[in-house]
Amino acid sequence: MKRRYLLFIFMTLSIIFLSGCQSEQTETRRVQPLDGNLTVHGGSVGGVWSLFTEGISEAVRKEFSGTLISAVPGTVAGNPVLVDQKETDFAIAESLTARFAYEGKEPFDKKYEHIRAVAAIMPENVFQLVAPVDAPFDSIEDIVQEQLPLRYSAGEKNALGDIVSAASFNSYNMTYKDMKANGGQVHFLSGNKTFELIRDGRIDALGKLAPLPAGDIMEASTAIDLKFISLGDQAIDKLIETFGVTRYTIPENSYDFQKEPYETINSPTILITHAEQDEETVYHMTQAIYNQLDYLNDVHKGFQKINDETIIEVGGVPIHPGAEKFFKEKGLLQ
Repeated sequence: MKRRYLLFIFMTLSIIFLSGCQSEQTETRRVQPLDGNLTVHGGSVGGVWSLFTEGISEAVRKEFSGTLISAVPGTVAGNPVLVDQKETDFAIAESLTARFAYEGKEPFDKKYEHIRAVAAIMPENVFQLVAPVDAPFDSIEDIVQEQLPLRYSAGEKNALGDIVSAASFNSYNMTYKDMKANGGQVHFLSGNKTFELIRDGRIDALGKLAPLPAGDIMEASTAIDLKFISLGDQAIDKLIETFGVTRYTIPENSYDFQKEPYETINSPTILITHAEQDEETVYHMTQAIYNQLDYLNDVHKGFQKINDETIIEVGGVPIHPGAEKFFKEKGLLQ
């Protein structure tokens, strides 16, 4: 009787143990490499988007050892087009720029309807307008009212920094053409190149969208005394109304030169792909980003803002079914 009882206990425990092993096996993540030689287009070599694409690519390699995936230089306005035309597998894009491409709004000349969102990888991508501390203006309104001959850098032409810059000045009834008529200039340069010219006294201000803190602004502030230039509620409200962006407050002391909060707008940076991209591949790309956040947090502070709420905030671009499947399994989407 005792032997039967012990045998029963042993068999019961064995079943529980094996069931646990089977459950653990079903929850084990895929370990084999993803299929194909994947590409992820980012930004210019040495720029912050280059860092993002390298980070995303390495996160995939860490999650799926042996995966062939390359980070490739790209452009803000060009990446959505490359994705739509299947000239890359994945790309980084500003959510608003990707939406403009998807809907066929300026600066795009047609609808790129095959663009799909994978995940928000930089929830904070905020507009920042900076100038030397001795600049004779503290706001866009000052520039407009005094008709100052502003020499302005708007970043890459047709990128979101350019679009937001133009719209901000337009909210006070000033166009780039008006700026030039006042004796000013409009340049479309990278942040690093712009700060070189600011140091030489050849450019007065830079407007750009970037995660916090922006590396080029931080670096420039060690050699140039900088200040933020106020957009004003008039511009912020117009940007929200026109583009559906959100108001954002950059906390004080986000930069050494910044002593007060700075009011601006935010438009997240997202990862995009083609609508016909393999569903399983997109699922596992999303999984890699989600599971490798500890690694990504060390790549750039902007990744630290990703959480269960922000990762699905991709703007007006439809989410790819592969990413949607992953988010639903995690309970992030209904």
